[in-house]
Amino acid sequence: MKKYIFSFKAITIVGITCLLLPLNSCEKELEVTPYSYFTTANFFTNANEANMAALGVYEPMSSLDSYGWNISLIFDADTDIGQISGLGSDDWRTIAHYQGISQTNAFYNVWSKLYEGIDRANVVIERIPQMDLYANGTQAEKTQLNRYIGEAKFLRGFYYSELVRLWGDVPFKTKSSQAGDNLKGALVDRHEIYAQIIKDMQEAALLLPEQIPTDERVNKWAAKSMLARVAIFAGGYSLNADGTIKRPADYKEYYKIAQKEINDVMAQNPYKLNPSYSKVFKNQCQHVLEPTENIFQIAFYNSAGARENGSWVGYFNGALTSNGIYATTVGRCMVPKPFYSSFTEGDQRRDFSIATYTINALGNKVALLTTKQDESWTVAKWNREYQTNSTQERQYTHINWVVMRYSDLLLMRAEVENELNEGPNAIAYDAINQVRKRAFGADIQGSRIAIDLNTKGTGYTAAANVVFQITGGGGSDAAAAVVTLASGGIGTIGMLRSGDGYTTAPTVTITSTDGKGSGAAATARLLPKPTAAQINLPTGLSKENFLKALQQERAWELSGEGMRRADLIRWGILGDKLTETSVAVKAIRSTYFYPAINNFVAGKHELYPFPQNETDVNKSITRQNPKY
Repeated sequence: MKKYIFSFKAITIVGITCLLLPLNSCEKELEVTPYSYFTTANFFTNANEANMAALGVYEPMSSLDSYGWNISLIFDADTDIGQISGLGSDDWRTIAHYQGISQTNAFYNVWSKLYEGIDRANVVIERIPQMDLYANGTQAEKTQLNRYIGEAKFLRGFYYSELVRLWGDVPFKTKSSQAGDNLKGALVDRHEIYAQIIKDMQEAALLLPEQIPTDERVNKWAAKSMLARVAIFAGGYSLNADGTIKRPADYKEYYKIAQKEINDVMAQNPYKLNPSYSKVFKNQCQHVLEPTENIFQIAFYNSAGARENGSWVGYFNGALTSNGIYATTVGRCMVPKPFYSSFTEGDQRRDFSIATYTINALGNKVALLTTKQDESWTVAKWNREYQTNSTQERQYTHINWVVMRYSDLLLMRAEVENELNEGPNAIAYDAINQVRKRAFGADIQGSRIAIDLNTKGTGYTAAANVVFQITGGGGSDAAAAVVTLASGGIGTIGMLRSGDGYTTAPTVTITSTDGKGSGAAATARLLPKPTAAQINLPTGLSKENFLKALQQERAWELSGEGMRRADLIRWGILGDKLTETSVAVKAIRSTYFYPAINNFVAGKHELYPFPQNETDVNKSITRQNPKY
């Protein structure tokens, strides 16, 4: 089980009420007021205080204002593989549907959290080297203190990389805020910031431990892996102040940095794929740390089950669930049907990642497979059925947000090799095929199943009341439901999940929750496992076609995990994918809900607007992002 790296009664959060830049609440008070009990005179007198300060740098991530909701779930929509439900003036809808403006509060909340983390990191980086223990302690003590500096440097780089990803050029400071400082920083070119991010993460990797962590703190390999992602983004397309979308002329130099860091990680081989794709997310929901699959993750925990340091993962983005056996969810993260249809038959990620059903109060799945119900399909990786069902997690869950998994690193490796070699080499094919092999359950004993209806039965009154129970067979996750009834008998059934790991055909029992109807019968059969030839990408792909396959693979593998919109932007194809998806959903029906296409403006929505709360105070920000 995961260890809670934050003990909120014990940790004294280091930082400053006025963050890196003056915020609205600080407009009339530019004096710097520490909000911990530390002062500059007694900061970090022992290793425990330094440790608490380092943990304080992690803490801004663990908030609904950052990765518990906004950055992870809202800022990743709307795309070709996901969108937020409904229309309205809520920030989480307007942002997702490309209607956010500079006054939208969520932008300011995220901006503030990221700069809060940066300022805390700056304090740690500056103050630990001033400790007597840093100069005169034992070697073990010095190593530990250097680890804290490494964590702070990594996190400063990470926070800045997110600011640049979301806003482009931003104010930039690597010194902690002090009384008398001019806190009104001007915008700095993103590639100047990227240079410091890369430097920070490289230096962090030298200071961080190599051992696989037993908690959510970063190690050397996480720093290198995340540096590879930063380098790829630095070499990708982005919207510039002049309104052009372009990548730097020397973009391949960034790809070379990514290649080196990935090769360093692969040479040490600290990570591996869990053979079961579904188990990765079940472990997350059960708070089982899996540091060989999950490279960098953000801790969430609040012992009172309250909002502070809680997450909405599994509440906001699970299958729509009625209160009963499981706690309710709101099911706001929707999946367009064309994405569901894009999966290859046999890819186990489809039915695990996408809920073509709701879950009722009895805990049973109710199919959404009739007309127009395909507009109600949701993300399913973090469903209530996998969670602890603890009273502490009825709304604000303790599910960690995983920023990077090993499969992400493998796919980045494939992309980098394809780019630098002007086409895929053996390394690129091996990397992507490892991910595909897991997706099709190649390393799991047993296979998927299908269910055939043998007898329709009589007397059934509602499809939602008929329950399929699948037991035995050695596997898990298979699920089926009635779609329609015909004259009191079962008309059609739908396979909601084909499951995996079945070595023999399981038993299928059909019951009715209202006691009405009987006589229906069905049997299960094993489906053949795909061959290596069916799983692996075809050889001989061109650079362009391999990249397209890679882009699709990242969608299938990482759907709902916060990276799709960012990926589409760095590839320069966000607008193209929105148009493509709009055409596809309108081909299903002209009224299919897909509002992004009506609001998205190319050359504008690849970046967010600078928050007005910030620009009202900081007059050194002399422009807004394009078209805002």
